Amino acid sequence: MATQTRSFFDHYRYCKDCKTLLPEEYEFEFCPQCIEQRLFREVRDYIRKNNVNEYDVAEEFQLPVARVKSWIREGRIQYQDQGGKMTLGIHCARCGEPINVGTFCPSCLRFMKGPKGTLGFQKDDIEASKMRFLDEKRKEDKKK
Repeated sequence: MATQTRSFFDHYRYCKDCKTLLPEEYEFEFCPQCIEQRLFREVRDYIRKNNVNEYDVAEEFQLPVARVKSWIREGRIQYQDQGGKMTLGIHCARCGEPINVGTFCPSCLRFMKGPKGTLGFQKDDIEASKMRFLDEKRKEDKKK
């Protein structure tokens, strides 16, 4: 009476790239993250080889334009500046200047960082920015 023992992992397959466990009924050879990375690499290589804009990329790979633009805003892909002419329609969120990567243009980034190049409060602003309570202010007004 030989019993066949099956391991828990017999019902799974592995992603060919990252070796992540995949369910047996999963139809692809790669996990969703690896599929996304492969697509991204193909898009990046296509942009490097061709003078295209985000609409051309979306049409070539049957992607939504919003997905391509989100990769640009995240800084994952960047278009080449072709002789002073921008090849896409991404604009700075603050001033509207055409940009080829990210959300803000370099001058707006410098402005937002402040004169000292740091984000946040300066030391002399700390006293002015302390939290105040209305009840204490009312008590002080009544005493006067």
